[in-house]
Amino acid sequence: MTLLAVDDLVVRFRTRDGTIHAVNGVSFELEEGERLGLVGESGCGKSVTNLAIMRLLPKPAGHLEGGRVVFEGVDLAKVSESDIRDIRGKDIAMIFQDPMTSLNPVLTIGEQMVETIQAHRKVSNSAARARAVELLSMVGIPKPEARLGDFPHQFSGGMRQRVMIAIALALEPKLLIADEPTTALDVTIQAQVLDLLRNLTTEHGTALILITHDLGVVAGMTQRINVMYAGFIVETAATADLFESPSHPYTVGLLHSIPRIDAPPGEELVPIEGRPPDMRHAPAGCPFAPRCAWRLDVCWSENPPLRAIDPTARVVSTGAASTHQVACHNPPTREEREAGRPLGDRYHPAPPPSGALDELSMARVGASAGEPDGAIGETADVWPESSSVSASPSAGGLPIDPTDR
Repeated sequence: MTLLAVDDLVVRFRTRDGTIHAVNGVSFELEEGERLGLVGESGCGKSVTNLAIMRLLPKPAGHLEGGRVVFEGVDLAKVSESDIRDIRGKDIAMIFQDPMTSLNPVLTIGEQMVETIQAHRKVSNSAARARAVELLSMVGIPKPEARLGDFPHQFSGGMRQRVMIAIALALEPKLLIADEPTTALDVTIQAQVLDLLRNLTTEHGTALILITHDLGVVAGMTQRINVMYAGFIVETAATADLFESPSHPYTVGLLHSIPRIDAPPGEELVPIEGRPPDMRHAPAGCPFAPRCAWRLDVCWSENPPLRAIDPTARVVSTGAASTHQVACHNPPTREEREAGRPLGDRYHPAPPPSGALDELSMARVGASAGEPDGAIGETADVWPESSSVSASPSAGGLPIDPTDR
């Protein structure tokens, strides 16, 4: 049964520097008890999507400007603030990215846990404290009764993250959103936290949305993965299917940017060229086109919708048997997925239209002269010689005025 249905979600941030197009028509569904991974580079819209689901966008800049968020038949985008407060914590809970800034440093752990429980349940203080002790014990905090009186700074990073998980699970939510739950934790603690999340969601039948940029984390934690780029979902598939047959150039790039233990000794990583786009400008075509070696002319003008890899297959949007869908005009072949780059005659990325930013040519400035004809490094420079603007991109992907250097 469908627990959550997000349909054409649009989020904008109004700032002094312009409008940030943070989320651009995101749609997905989640079944009861399903574990979904949301992956992509920093700034691609993963966290903002889920903050919008919970109606926690920062004000006054953040605006939910379109779409529906249907949770158990109720559109959360339209309910009153008092109603959404009743749903938060009780039915939908979130583990935030940084537990040190999420926990109140001047209140004890016990006070914060008791407050959460009593905000949604009419229980006595002693009953709430008993529940808090039970939760701390469940997440592996030793001597939980004594630790209720401690402050957040008296816990290690891994223990603070366990406390955040305990608070999120306090009211047995139907949906748990975990935003980078292993950030800043060492590898052994990461494994413990992930095992804890997996076991707790399995035991209680809680659905999970796991937000991360670490593909290794979602590989063992999720049943399905949505890959996001520039506020769009560019690929979605069952976890095993996505790792076996990545079909969007961005997903191929992500997989080739991380080391593998089964890779031959000395094999080089294949990075994704260029930088993410400046989100102040809505893309005219595919948002990945400036960085894509597989791009065609149509990629600069038309943003492709998500389509099933097999056009004859029935589209299944949830579960481990979900349909593999990709938003790409020119998906890589099987051989190219393995190589991490276009092969043969396909190694000719379409040149950009006038005025468009070409991250491939910028990233390959000074490439060796021995590259094959039509290689990425030979893509035409989009900035005319008479331009007073440097072709070197800034951190936001914008050209830099030479006088500002």
